Amino acid sequence: MIMMKTLLLIRHAEAQWDAFGQADIQRTLTERGIEQVHDIANSMKGESLIPNAIFSSSAKRAEMTALLLVPDIDFAADKIQWCDDLYLAEAEHIFATAQQADDAIQTLAIIAHNPGLSELAHYLLPNPTNGMSPATVVAITWPVEHWQDISAKTGALRAHLQPNI
Repeated sequence: MIMMKTLLLIRHAEAQWDAFGQADIQRTLTERGIEQVHDIANSMKGESLIPNAIFSSSAKRAEMTALLLVPDIDFAADKIQWCDDLYLAEAEHIFATAQQADDAIQTLAIIAHNPGLSELAHYLLPNPTNGMSPATVVAITWPVEHWQDISAKTGALRAHLQPNI
């Protein structure tokens, strides 16, 4: 049987603009952003895109996205892996994070930021998507057994989900 690895690149939902004196990492989701998370969770369930593991940036907007998402997709919040180094990470770092995932994970979700996520989707897909607006999910699959075997321009686009809100 051919093993499949699926990488879910998830951009955090719509966030507030910087408040005076507030650090960028502390920006929270807007009301619309909160609605976007619930909408995209329903789309993920409809497409059977439920991760075995979630790695999330520890920025407040990514954290809120992750914590709002998990009850809707029946994922245990205490199993989220918080990664400080995914905050504003470049594509190369997000890619390295995916390649280092445990091979027991079949579907890995990474919740992070642009431009790194869009650049990584562009790098992995032979026919890239048109960027990633807030709360977008790009699901990419490979017929490989090991995460270290995923590579540039070899992924197949399984889904490109955007919120309807």
